[in-house]
Amino acid sequence: MDEAIKLLREQAVLCSRLTELLDKLTDSLKNFTHDTSGIVQQIDPLVADLSKNSTRTQDFLKAANFNTFGEFINAADDGVQKDVAGRLLKQVVNLQEKLAGKMKIAAGVLVNGANFVNFNLNVLSQTSASPTYGAEAQTATNANRRIFDANV
Repeated sequence: MDEAIKLLREQAVLCSRLTELLDKLTDSLKNFTHDTSGIVQQIDPLVADLSKNSTRTQDFLKAANFNTFGEFINAADDGVQKDVAGRLLKQVVNLQEKLAGKMKIAAGVLVNGANFVNFNLNVLSQTSASPTYGAEAQTATNANRRIFDANV
């Protein structure tokens, strides 16, 4: 049970730190600050550590002949360690759900940022689309292009 508690505690710490860094990354992307690369450099080793923890967890559960920590904890004898492990498991599950939500938000911000950059590049390069916006963009035409057309 000590090994399970150790693994769960490590997961909780890593997930909470990743959640904090994803919040910082999202704010950095939204506000166009220059901290983004530094935050990503902080995230990378944490993701590697979480992957190592996941591998150790799978090895531990396989050796104990269980599929999940929930099954392992439920099969354990009642005691203080079982209660601690149960609380840690609930905390880890909550943190993982929160982390997944933060990752979706960060991914959405990245997509919006990429779309913003593409739009601005198209405006600067004077790329025009079809009148119905259904066709692929065309370049190098002799048409008179204007960003704001009063004739529309």
